[in-house]
Amino acid sequence: MSGDTARWLLGGVILLAVAALFVAMARTWRTRSRRQAEAVPPVPVPADRGPAAGSWDGFTVATTRADQPLERITAGGLGFRGRGGVTVHATGVVLHHAGVDDRWIARSAVRGADRATWAIDRVVEPGGLVRLRWTATGAAAATDLDTYFRFPEGDAEALTALQGLATTNDSPHTAGEGTNS
Repeated sequence: MSGDTARWLLGGVILLAVAALFVAMARTWRTRSRRQAEAVPPVPVPADRGPAAGSWDGFTVATTRADQPLERITAGGLGFRGRGGVTVHATGVVLHHAGVDDRWIARSAVRGADRATWAIDRVVEPGGLVRLRWTATGAAAATDLDTYFRFPEGDAEALTALQGLATTNDSPHTAGEGTNS
């Protein structure tokens, strides 16, 4: 076998390996999204949600399993960082995320809100993220989640409004909650 033929063959093998890697990554992402879709089903925004206490626009950084800021939730458009925000009502919260339908979180599902410094793909100054702690009820069981936001303006007001919705349910709270530093 000549040198040119060996190089072309090696290049083809490497190209096939890279293509196989991308196919495996796409299949894994799709499988993960399907599995999580049962645990985190979309909840449409109800028509009778009442007047808004406030609305804040900024960036939705990530949604993760509670107290696991590296375990990304991929279902329902929650897997990608992008423009987004929240609208707080007395009865719950509307999550806005660019490119997907708005998602409703009832007041009874809100477990709290606090500040965070990092999530799966973002590190900011101490307390630079607002973390909404909530529970999604899917087909299998309830799943505790954390959604991280970055608001360029009014993040203190957004945090106060979200904290006002927190319920006193029996959600587990781990040591160090509120500080993922």
